[in-house]
Amino acid sequence: MNDLPADWKTVRLADVLSEPLVNGRSPRLGEDGVPVLRLTALRTATVDFTQTKSSDRSDHLALLAAEHGDLLVGRVNGSLSLVGEGALVNEPPTSTAIPDTMIRVRVRRDAVEPHYLAHLWKSPVMRRQIEARARQGGAAIWRINQRDLEEVMLPLPSVVEQRRIVGLLEDHLARIDATTIRTGNALDQADVLSRTLTARAALGALSATAGAPAGLPRVAGVSDGTLPHLPAHWRWTRLDDVTEVTRGITAPGKQQWNPADVDVSCLRVANVQRGRLDLDDVRTIRLPPSRAQAARLRAGDVLLTGGGSSDSLGRGWIWEEQVPHCAHDSHVFRVRINARQLHPVLLAWHANGFGRQWCKRNATQSVGLASISLGKIRLMPVPVAPADEQHHLVTLIQAHTTALTAASAAAERALVVAGRLRRNLLERAFTGHLSHPLSPSGQQEFAL
Repeated sequence: MNDLPADWKTVRLADVLSEPLVNGRSPRLGEDGVPVLRLTALRTATVDFTQTKSSDRSDHLALLAAEHGDLLVGRVNGSLSLVGEGALVNEPPTSTAIPDTMIRVRVRRDAVEPHYLAHLWKSPVMRRQIEARARQGGAAIWRINQRDLEEVMLPLPSVVEQRRIVGLLEDHLARIDATTIRTGNALDQADVLSRTLTARAALGALSATAGAPAGLPRVAGVSDGTLPHLPAHWRWTRLDDVTEVTRGITAPGKQQWNPADVDVSCLRVANVQRGRLDLDDVRTIRLPPSRAQAARLRAGDVLLTGGGSSDSLGRGWIWEEQVPHCAHDSHVFRVRINARQLHPVLLAWHANGFGRQWCKRNATQSVGLASISLGKIRLMPVPVAPADEQHHLVTLIQAHTTALTAASAAAERALVVAGRLRRNLLERAFTGHLSHPLSPSGQQEFAL
């Protein structure tokens, strides 16, 4: 901060406090008590008072209430990039307590405009200082304490200039936010359109042919629900009738280590996403050569998740030999199509649409996790079209999804640029490079 304008100064936070820093207090959780903020309430520039939990009304601890003009700072987090997050308290809708995971900051209004401090706290200028002072404690939790915060340095112009910078910032940030929201909405709509298009294609619902009722016999042990109508020349069958479904391998324990074993890449649930494979973090395990060869994936295999959260259950995509000599673990199913009866892309589209809901209906649930057995996944209903129609349908729909993917990639790049613009804007604002003095005409001149 050595390149600040001559009329700016840098001061310690401790020197502009109106009251000492203080940690909040967390009462026992319960019903009908004072709402208590969650750490997620600090993600935006102002405190999000929808992010609360209820306390026990019988707990009579002297709670610390969030008051207008306070800056609340998170003192613990599992992520270094999030520890020390801060947000300004606008008028709370009701009396709300500050938890012990937050530090309350109150500054002198004659020295620091609270809105200026809130924006400054979100800037790279402060982020660098906070991350340099944070310490990692037990359970890999990052912490910052009151003493550390007191020593952070604030770049301060006059209060009049602070207010003017806030006005400029909020105008620019509002434009960035509006663009970001529109772009995010467009991304969501493209995702919904792509999922709807592929799911309907897999069921023949894009065909002009009138649908016929499903003729698939019920089987014990699973609930199919109401199967959608298919074109008359399509048919319903069970996954096990047209594919070979196997569960992945369980990694041997360290005590079974053998120097003759070989390293094998192994896909986990996290690697198998809806409509794509995420191969940025693929782990390896050691297996006997014969077992490694038997477990090896082949191009065209469809991978489906068999465990995890209920929303992730049954999602999947196609293996295309992206990683040599790769296997999959016991929470992922490998679906290998018999005699090319079914196009793997159509099967993957079906699994990500109808199939995910079917898996969710037939899963075993326990404490936030869900799983589906090998025996049940083999009974999943699958629509089968004539072979020539399958290939035509895949080619047609992929032309549309490719265009959607390209548009989504452009939108994601725009979001990256917006994030970079936001950081640059905040950097310039708090190093004195955002605005110039007012011109005689009263018009503000500034350059980004």
